[in-house]
Amino acid sequence: MSASIIESIWPNSASSPHAKLLPLRRFIQEILRRSRTSFCTLQLALLYIVRLRSRLPPHSSRPPSTPTATLCGRRMFLSALIVAAKYLQDRNYSNRAWAKISSLPLCDVNTNEMEFLKLVDFELFVSHRTFASWSTMLMAR
Repeated sequence: MSASIIESIWPNSASSPHAKLLPLRRFIQEILRRSRTSFCTLQLALLYIVRLRSRLPPHSSRPPSTPTATLCGRRMFLSALIVAAKYLQDRNYSNRAWAKISSLPLCDVNTNEMEFLKLVDFELFVSHRTFASWSTMLMAR
């Protein structure tokens, strides 16, 4: 499910001929396993990703000045997961730990998170009603 949502926004996320990347589904599984992410955190991260979709121009018309992180579904998924974990939990991983989990440099994790927050205009609140509807929809898939 997570990979389908990401691929619908970033069609080139599934694989890259230029880089040695894990397949998207495997990347998501590894991040979720290594971070021991709760289902609730994953649900919120996916909702953030869906909200983000409406704020991104269509993939084919994204200007060259678009920040690199916003062109990568993996990085946006990771950023959504980080933000959701920070929003929901009092105790969570530092960005240094997320860098280790994701095998990305710490400066990239920080930059990606900030780009993500700017794209969603720092609007992280989700009403109980919206979250319940979203959860029901995800469970139905």
